[in-house]
Amino acid sequence: MKATAAVVREKKARLHAGLQRCGSVLVAFSGGKDSFFLLREAIAALGMDRVVPFFVATPFNGEAARSRLDHFRRHLPVPVRELRLDLLSGPRLRRNPRQRCFICKQRMFTALTKEAARLGIAVVADGSTASDQAGHRPGRRALDMLGIASPLRDAGFTAGEIAGDLARAGIDRFLLTPSTCLATRFPYGHRLDPREMRLIAQVEEFLAARGVFPLRVRHIADGVRVEADPRHFRRILALKDDLLAFCRERGYLFVTLDLGGIKSGPWDKVKRR
Repeated sequence: MKATAAVVREKKARLHAGLQRCGSVLVAFSGGKDSFFLLREAIAALGMDRVVPFFVATPFNGEAARSRLDHFRRHLPVPVRELRLDLLSGPRLRRNPRQRCFICKQRMFTALTKEAARLGIAVVADGSTASDQAGHRPGRRALDMLGIASPLRDAGFTAGEIAGDLARAGIDRFLLTPSTCLATRFPYGHRLDPREMRLIAQVEEFLAARGVFPLRVRHIADGVRVEADPRHFRRILALKDDLLAFCRERGYLFVTLDLGGIKSGPWDKVKRR
């Protein structure tokens, strides 16, 4: 434990030094633990006057992201500004292409870069960590093209180290679990619809409120597939009747439990036809 604490202290010193070299920072604040940690440390390194957090509200956020944002706001000494983007206003993202994340990040961070220029802020930073380097991540390519800084990644912070530090600071366990955009609940090529995303989010919120988290609820034909840690399987089965009723009220005919547990990017592993 002491060694771990020493490693975190060393990485914080590296993080603060990198942030101080930036001079001023616009932090893309998603409402998740990583961007909250970055924002907290940026304020410690630079002071409140040189850090501006922005939350980008899109159809992909959902009420869960909003509630996380509102919770973390109460722990921050600076106001969080909001930028609204209707990412589904055109056909490109509605088609949910395999490069969806690239298109989305490109639009979001182009807008944030313009805000930074308007406010005279030197650097736009996101909350990517050293844990975010594996897998299919087209969004990373968009960030690199736009010159977006990733101070947590550069300092070598992992998601686990950040969760541990925030847990020691008293942040609720639920808020330390990953929160990803609602578009990831649908297979590539499935037309994205705001109503469908809201319904999927409601099922996740139903289960999370009953202690089942982290989890993902994925779209399947005429139903949903619940992905959760196997240690929660008994709890989900105990909730079977209530869960079925809740889902059928929302038009889902089938409710399945994925025996493989929770996984990242399952649609990325499906071969193109």
